[in-house]
Amino acid sequence: MGLSEQEQKVLEELERQLTGSKEPKAKVSASPETPTKYARMLVLGSTLVIIGLALMIFATSAHVIWFGVIAFMAMLIGLYLVSQNWSSRAIRVAKSASDKSKQTNKSSGSFFQDRWDQRNEGK
Repeated sequence: MGLSEQEQKVLEELERQLTGSKEPKAKVSASPETPTKYARMLVLGSTLVIIGLALMIFATSAHVIWFGVIAFMAMLIGLYLVSQNWSSRAIRVAKSASDKSKQTNKSSGSFFQDRWDQRNEGK
């Protein structure tokens, strides 16, 4: 009795896990939006807000209106960068990264449960 392609792939994957070989299962292209990008945006935006606030205080005390406008624009740009960190895309990337780290720590018994769940999601 022959096995289907999907069953052969599952069997090969099980054999790899049992033998403990570290062959790559599939080449997955890395997403250009990584969590570090959002962390950098958060730090950069927060820094711009603080610098803009300090420049605003300086412009107010020196009575320089145009410098105050520039400081206000720096604060707005900083707030925009910080708000980009909380987009749904950033949250999804962070969740997928944490899910991947959890999956690598799972025991082999939960592998079968995960496969079962994947098969039954489409039904």
